[in-house]
Amino acid sequence: MQSNNNKKHFQNAETHESYQERIFNDDYGDDYSSDTKNRHNNGSIPHKYDAPIYRKRKPMRIIIRIIIVLLILTILLFAAFITMIVMRVNYTNNHPDSDYISSIAGELKTDSNIENIMLFGTDNHKEDEYGRSDSMILISVDKKNKTIKQTSFLRDLYVEIPGYGTDRLNAAFALGGAKLAAETIEYNFRIKIDSYAVLDFSGFTAIIDAADGIELELTEEEIDYINWQCWRNKQVETRNELDVNSYTFYYNDNEEYVANVKLNGRQALWYARDRDSAGSDFDRTKRQRIVIGNLIEKMKTSSPITLMKAAFLAAPMITTDMSGDDVLGKLFSLPGYLKYNKSEYRIPRSDNFYNDYVNEAAVLKIEDNEYEIQKLYEFIYE
Repeated sequence: MQSNNNKKHFQNAETHESYQERIFNDDYGDDYSSDTKNRHNNGSIPHKYDAPIYRKRKPMRIIIRIIIVLLILTILLFAAFITMIVMRVNYTNNHPDSDYISSIAGELKTDSNIENIMLFGTDNHKEDEYGRSDSMILISVDKKNKTIKQTSFLRDLYVEIPGYGTDRLNAAFALGGAKLAAETIEYNFRIKIDSYAVLDFSGFTAIIDAADGIELELTEEEIDYINWQCWRNKQVETRNELDVNSYTFYYNDNEEYVANVKLNGRQALWYARDRDSAGSDFDRTKRQRIVIGNLIEKMKTSSPITLMKAAFLAAPMITTDMSGDDVLGKLFSLPGYLKYNKSEYRIPRSDNFYNDYVNEAAVLKIEDNEYEIQKLYEFIYE
């Protein structure tokens, strides 16, 4: 009886050990019965839930956590900086009354794929005055065709100013600011202005300086004009800040004898306002479009930090009827917009105006207003 019990016990022990080995081998895929290195110090087989501990992985986990924390902090700082830019902009609720204009002028052209933003460039002025609008450019963001379209309106256009009678377009801004100027464009050209922005010229220079200047093709006469205005207005001490003799001149595609000149914000502003060297407001509006176009090209290759710096410096010099959320959306969309193609246009067209004088003031009169409107529609809405 005793020998049978011992034999039974031995068989049970053997069965138990085989069972443990089978379980362990199934879990780990190794023959732990023959590999003594993988046994415990007491020689027993490890429990099935015992697992190797890889302590070398802890430093990697710490590095990953640090990276995640730094990423979150970067995002928070970026969001805070963007919010600061938005808060530095000047906001107004003085929106153009487009419904009223359409009731007296007819339906205003609009398109959900195109956003029309009227950009006004003004002189420095007192808080109780509107100042003068030296540049009026309609920026049409065509999201369907991925194109930024610039339309310049000459300030000497003789137009109907709602509530004030006929006068030069420039007078609308002096009489009622950006609201009345936008309504005047809506009334005369039957196109809806979605929003507007007024940029003080000092903000214009800040943006260009933040982008480290722009390069333009200039004639000797244009270089001299910039030098003269900077010296005449006591912005520099020398009469020839830009040395004509230091540039290499060549004939460009338009057969103009020019040199490639890098301008800072102050110099670029005088170039954009120049109507003396070429002698007409047509040339000045062309220069304004050239400056904006070159600035857009420069921004395309600028770093996000440069773009944010330019927006930060310019923000306090901008007044707009957009909401803060709209401005925030524009900032986030800016990198995408910079990839758009660009095209430009001018009103009046060269084939549809004549010069005249009203009260001894030179004005431009449109010959066929319906023709002008139709051509504007074709450019913006294709």
